[in-house]
Amino acid sequence: SYMRQDASVECGSDDHGPITALAIGFIVLWPAGSLVLFTSLLAACYKPLQAKTPNALTRATAFLHREYEKTWYWWEAVELARKLVLT
Repeated sequence: SYMRQDASVECGSDDHGPITALAIGFIVLWPAGSLVLFTSLLAACYKPLQAKTPNALTRATAFLHREYEKTWYWWEAVELARKLVLT
C-alpha cells in the first residue's frame, strides 16, 4: 500500500522508515513539549501574578491561569500532566 499524502512512498519501503520514525517522535514530543512549555510560561508569570501587576506575558497566557485563583495559577499544568498520565 502507499501513503496517502505522497503516493511515491510505498509503506514498508526504505523511504517509509524515516518518515514513520519522525511521526512517532513528534507524537511523543508534542504532549511532553506542551507540558514543558505551559509549565515554563506559568513559572515566568509567577511574580507578576503574585504582585498583581500584569504584564504582556501574563495577559498573553491568561488562558492558562484566568480560571484559577492567583494562588492556584499553576493548576492548569497539573491538569495537563494528569491527562498525559491517564492517556
